[in-house]
Amino acid sequence: MTTIQEIRNKISKFRPTSQEENLIDPNLNDKSTRLYKFKNDKGNKFRIWIFTDRIKLETPLATSLLFSINIPDKICLANRFLENIKGIGKLYTDNSKDEQIKLCIKLLKEDLISLRFDRIEGLTVYGNWLQLILKNDRQILPEIEVCEKMKSIIELNYPAKIYRIDYTDLPTDIGQLVVKFERWAISDDFEREEKSKEMTKKERAELIEAIERKFNDINSFLDTFKDKPLTDGAIKLQCLAELVTELNTVPKTNYKPTK
Repeated sequence: MTTIQEIRNKISKFRPTSQEENLIDPNLNDKSTRLYKFKNDKGNKFRIWIFTDRIKLETPLATSLLFSINIPDKICLANRFLENIKGIGKLYTDNSKDEQIKLCIKLLKEDLISLRFDRIEGLTVYGNWLQLILKNDRQILPEIEVCEKMKSIIELNYPAKIYRIDYTDLPTDIGQLVVKFERWAISDDFEREEKSKEMTKKERAELIEAIERKFNDINSFLDTFKDKPLTDGAIKLQCLAELVTELNTVPKTNYKPTK
């Protein structure tokens, strides 16, 4: 039995969806070839990326913290060594909220110790995801439970800051589209896919027509950023364009919009 089959069997109770992938993770310096998506019995969403000798188990998160354990994060830059925590591992941050992170680790200590991280295993917490990097031979179900517990603790004590997005940098006509369809401008592909299933036929048609009419203008605007990071408004715009592309590629047999 292959590693992919073994992992699928471990989470079979959740009836996961499966898709081939070709994702390079710079933190692991490895490529994922398979992605599983599922919800547990409580309705919490999870994804499992399968790499050569490890998996990445992740669940959506809303927090203001950014840190990692054992594996420095090269993407969000939680890569500055802070301290070595006995029984847990090496703690890395971006040095912006070190004291809060230390307090958070104390709250998570029991759960982190229970995971018994190997030197190539670890955890990353940033903005909208909690990720566990684990060896392929893990049982997975116990780790899902721990992941769920830590998510609750972090969100309760260190919630994400709520702020209103500024769309003034967008061209007026495009900005109006983003404001109108903002509820569908979701950056996480898992959440976006789930949310899109709630669309009525009318909402779906209106979104596709409005965005497709402006596709050239949208692409031209996004191209102006070149190597610079996108603004919050531009990210929302990009999400809407990606959603319309996804809706146009979903076979009708797989898409059942509400009336």
